[in-house]
Amino acid sequence: MAHPKLFRGYFLGLLAWLIAFIAALQLGAVDQVDFEVVTQLRLPRALLASAIGMGLSVAGAALQALFTNPLCEPYTLGISSGSAVGAVIGAALGLQWSAGGLAAPAFLGAFVFAGILYLISFRPGAGNLTLLLAGVMLGFLGSSIVALWMALADAQGLHGALFWLMGDLSRARLDGSIISLISAVGLIFLIWIRWKELDALLMGEEDAMSLGVSVAASRRKLILLTSLLIGLCVSGGGMIGFVGLVVPHFARKFAGALHIRLIPLCAIWGAAALTLADTLARIVARPYELPVGVVTALVGAPLFLWIMLGRREGIS
Repeated sequence: MAHPKLFRGYFLGLLAWLIAFIAALQLGAVDQVDFEVVTQLRLPRALLASAIGMGLSVAGAALQALFTNPLCEPYTLGISSGSAVGAVIGAALGLQWSAGGLAAPAFLGAFVFAGILYLISFRPGAGNLTLLLAGVMLGFLGSSIVALWMALADAQGLHGALFWLMGDLSRARLDGSIISLISAVGLIFLIWIRWKELDALLMGEEDAMSLGVSVAASRRKLILLTSLLIGLCVSGGGMIGFVGLVVPHFARKFAGALHIRLIPLCAIWGAAALTLADTLARIVARPYELPVGVVTALVGAPLFLWIMLGRREGIS
């Protein structure tokens, strides 16, 4: 039965999120725990990790349906590269030492690249393939700009930006984390209420049109919403891979393909996964801290292979 399996997925996901959140508050680079350490350092990181984890997971699920491609993830459209460009420009200007850090220029960079992609979507005949190729080219462009900056940057600015590019939640602040969590939930809700469009698009453009879905308009709305969500996540925590690719496939084992069930489950498991990954990043090599993107890659790649090997039909 689908319902008991779905209930089990929600129950286990919420339990995993609760355990990961408590562990994030209790564990860290130092053993001594006091109220100030928890409220000023660990709580903001746990909230930010939850926001980014749920955002990347839902964005990945939406893009996989939008482009009918199981290998799509939040970084496919090049939005993350735009965020990286904004971050390195901010680092070159010394903004990593300011109160807001690299979040503001990173989000601005993501917004610029998302705007380019959004304008391309208005071109006549701009289908999935056109947008995917445009996203890949934007990604290459952003990567080239980042590589150029790395070749010319001074060592001090390079270190801070490199750590951010590999995933860094250490600059989390309580007010910013709360804003990020509220914003992520709001964007996820706007994507979730379009679950019927996502279900139709998953069947292909022709079948979606036969069901009365305006494919071009739906695609533009979903690209805009997912781009804003990706920009929010990348600007807040840097380049954190595999969460948006692995979690949707894992959640489908419980929820199936219907997005009215899948999107909330992706949000829950994504929050649990990244909160746990950030906790591991702080404790496995303490007193040093690993970039959280390294942890998600080390865990996510084998997990993705395990999920795919467990599916008889593969990923096609």
